[in-house]
Amino acid sequence: MTRRRHAIEQARAANIRQGYVHDPVLEAANERFIRGEIDMAELDRLMIAAIEAGR
Repeated sequence: MTRRRHAIEQARAANIRQGYVHDPVLEAANERFIRGEIDMAELDRLMIAAIEAGR
């Protein structure tokens, strides 16, 4: 869980530097990944779906 949280925090920091604006749907998916409820493939799927939906 610590490794997953660190990875998400690093990715979030990089995204913020590129103009990321907080999105509750994406952040909820990140938390599910951190807790081990979903794997990286599912996290990627959720992220792509949110982006394609214009989030």
